[in-house]
Amino acid sequence: MSKLILHDKGFTLIEQLMILLVLSILLSAIGGKIPNLIESAEAKRQVNIMKQDFQLAAYTALIKKTRVHVEFHPPHVSYRVVDQKDGEIIASFQHQKGSIKSSTFPKGIYFNVNGHPSSGGSLMIQFGSQTYKLTIYLGSGRIHVHKQ
Repeated sequence: MSKLILHDKGFTLIEQLMILLVLSILLSAIGGKIPNLIESAEAKRQVNIMKQDFQLAAYTALIKKTRVHVEFHPPHVSYRVVDQKDGEIIASFQHQKGSIKSSTFPKGIYFNVNGHPSSGGSLMIQFGSQTYKLTIYLGSGRIHVHKQ
């Protein structure tokens, strides 16, 4: 009889049920946070795209020695980056789920031939439950993103 017990390999039904119980508890704890993590990652990605487009506008103004305008189209997160010399659209962005909550740029942002913004200010942008503040500094033209 002891030889049969030594040759039996595997888990008993109770051991398997305990493993399933522990795994289900772990998955339920993690599963509730996954949609929030996905939403947060998507919002961060969208705000970083905006930041890169604004930096592109500044660099284009500097390199082409022209004035570049970033036109906002609220309430959605929608804008166009336009070369003022020839009217060329350098970049555009439209996100239906996001919204611009507030802005200190009523007519958009202009970047002069030195790549500096015409004014400093900020945008409050909301994607789902995530809110970000995108700030453009007048003197340096630096762009800072901060989660609210």
